[in-house]
Parts: sequence; C-alpha cells; structure tokens
Amino acid sequence: MADQIPAQIKSMAAMQAKEHVQAYEYPPKPLAKLDADVRVTYTGVCATDQHMIDNDWGLSRFPLVPGHEVVGHVIAVGSGVTELKVGDVVGLGAQCQACGECENCLDGIDNLCPERKFTYFENTVDETGEHIHHGGFSSYLRTDSRYLFKIPDGYGEQYVGPLMCGGLTVAAPLYEYAGNSWDLKGKRVGIVGIGGLGHMAIQFAAKMGADTYAISRGTSKKAFCEQLGATGFIDSSDPDSMAANAGKLHYLLFCVSGGNIDLNNYVGLMRPYGTLHFVGVPDQVDNFTLMPFMFGRLTLSSSPIGSSQQMRAMLDFAAANDIKPIIEEFTHSTANDAIQKLRDGTIRFRAVLKNDLI
Repeated sequence: MADQIPAQIKSMAAMQAKEHVQAYEYPPKPLAKLDADVRVTYTGVCATDQHMIDNDWGLSRFPLVPGHEVVGHVIAVGSGVTELKVGDVVGLGAQCQACGECENCLDGIDNLCPERKFTYFENTVDETGEHIHHGGFSSYLRTDSRYLFKIPDGYGEQYVGPLMCGGLTVAAPLYEYAGNSWDLKGKRVGIVGIGGLGHMAIQFAAKMGADTYAISRGTSKKAFCEQLGATGFIDSSDPDSMAANAGKLHYLLFCVSGGNIDLNNYVGLMRPYGTLHFVGVPDQVDNFTLMPFMFGRLTLSSSPIGSSQQMRAMLDFAAANDIKPIIEEFTHSTANDAIQKLRDGTIRFRAVLKNDLI
C-alpha cells in the first residue's frame, strides 16, 4: 500500500441528489500544520448519509462524498501535530473542526461551537485557506488532527465507525446524566427503539450498571434485548405492559428516527423528576402537553453528537467493556447495496464499508 496520500483521492460520491454513489476522484487540500493524512480502513453508513445523498435537509453539495463514521491509519502529520504519530489507528466522527477559542470550546462543549464544522457538510478553514471537506467514502482523508481520536489497542477496526457517531450520540447523554461518569447503579433507564442507535444504547446503559429496560412495539425483540444486557422489557403497544411499569423509570432515551412518537404514551413510565431525552429525530412528536411534565417535575431534552472529551471517554469505556455495534460489512465499491438496505430498513443494525479503493 502507498504510504503517502495520492494526488487524486479515489472515493464514492453522489453526483446529484437521490442518485447512486459512483467512482469519483478529487485532489487533497494542501497539508496544514495541524492536519493529518489517514488511510481509511472502514467507514460506517449512517442514516444521515442517506438524508444527505437525497438532500432532504437542503444542506448537500454535489458531488457529495458521504461518510462521518471513519476509521483508518495515520500515514503523515503536519508540522504542528503533537498528539498523533504515523501508524496510529484513529477515528473521525460527525465533527471535523471547531474554533477552539470560543466560550463553548473553552468550557469543553466544542460540539456546540458556533463555528463547528460537520464532516462533509461544510468547508474547513486553516492557514492554507478554506477547503471542501469530503467524507469517509474516500480511500484517504486529509483532515484536522484535533478531531481524530485514537482508538484503544485491540478494538476491532470494523466496529469503530458506528461508535464515532451513533455510539457517541447515545453514550454522551447517559454519561452526562451519570454526572460525567460511567456509573448509573441504582437508576432505571429505558431505551425506546431497538435499532441502529438503540442496540448500542442498551449496551452502554447496562454496562454503566443501570437497570435497563428495552421498550419496543411487540415482544419479538425481547430475547435479543436481554442478550444485549437489558434487565426488563416493555411492550409499548400493550396497555397492560405499560401500566405494569408505570412510575418506574428515572431516564428514558428515545432512539427512534422517523415516524411519529406519541409522547403521552411514555410519560406515565416516569418517576418524579425523570428525564425524557431524544437522540433520534422522529418525523413528528404527537400529544405533547405541559401539565404532566409540570406536575411530575419531568424534563424533556435532546442532544446532538457529544464533545471531544466525551468521545475519548466513550471509546475507552466501549473498549474496556466490550461494547460493539452489530454490523453488516460491505465495501466502498458496493456502498449502494448498503445504502439500499438502509433505505429498506433491513440492515442489522449498522452498515460498514471496507475500503477496497486502494
């Protein structure tokens, strides 16, 4: 394999909205002093990639090289890089840059920096100028080293990608709820939606010591959720199951994307001062009324990806506790097959592309 970034980087790109991705080459940006070059090994495929390919949010620029769940090997670093070296295994998530100087960055919430740059959504800026940042459906990446995170030794690279976005998304709010720790002993945590996010959320909550309740329509996933670590199961379509668990949960994490959520259907599960937190984005939230929240002293909240500090903590915790996403493996060249299974809802539970473009 080449040990330097090529003059033209091979990738898979959507040339127009809603089109299949196809072979595409682009030149790397000039190497900035804080950049690192990465040979991509694997890239996860997230639901966001599908939305961006389709330009559902009006944010897409074409040609579009998707992918923000990236893992690879450092093959070169800029003159100012001190935290990484050639040979390091690193991951890149949904954020590829922040200003590092604003109040949010200095307070450790760089994921909320007003100048944050999302991987392949926006241009990055450094002393060499402003440049398009492409995603991990690439064979190589040149990117700001400050948003590359070292992967713990021995953790399988094929599992890293889904942690870089989905894993962080579910782990960060649990970590915050635990007082910036990994200890949820004595707490009862519910996970709504047992899919790409939810199956990782169950593992994190269980390994944090929470009594973990999986919540799904029907009981077909009950045994599977128990294998992931759930200690309880609630059938949200069964009034008797919901009534039997009334007033039980301290924390409820909604991991469902798309569809409608009837919020009132879940409020009765909560203990006083409980929190209902969204990391998935339903198409619509139905039946939100303030009174049950007021008289139960409940909190409704939501969050995007976590901070850099939370990313490092999450990766260490996942490796130490053998938390892994369940994946289906494809290649960069067969990315369309992975995207189609994502569209069909048949992926179990995260798609991962192995780089075959080199």
